[in-house]
Amino acid sequence: MEVVKSGVFFLMFLMFLYGNYIVFLKLFSLRRKPNTQPFELAKWLSDFKRGIWFLDFSATTSPLLGLLGTVIGLIIAFVELGRKGVSGAGEISSAIGLALVATAVGIAMSIWFYLWFKFFSAKQGHAREELKLMLMEEDYEVRKEEKDVIAVR
Repeated sequence: MEVVKSGVFFLMFLMFLYGNYIVFLKLFSLRRKPNTQPFELAKWLSDFKRGIWFLDFSATTSPLLGLLGTVIGLIIAFVELGRKGVSGAGEISSAIGLALVATAVGIAMSIWFYLWFKFFSAKQGHAREELKLMLMEEDYEVRKEEKDVIAVR
């Protein structure tokens, strides 16, 4: 049971590391956002979308992993308390408090990744709207030139 609990914490740690790696990559990517040509912006938007799903996944699964860690921690705590015998409420409350750390970490990770996911999703939406405007302006200019050519004939 202790191995499973360690595995849950290790998985949460890996999720935290990889999620923050994605956050830093996306923050760096925001600094390089092109705003000149629609093709460049579309390519940037396609690249920017990669990996954001993991932030949503992490925000969703972190509390579940934390809860799993807490349940396993409580099972371990109660088994140990049952073996030793309970001499006071202090032992029970300290075992429960230690087990609840996993839930707190899971909730904190969830909030952290959810906020970054929403931030990057908003940036992605703004870039998509900017691309639409660029394409509409380009289309308008092309149609205007076509009308001018037809009018000259």
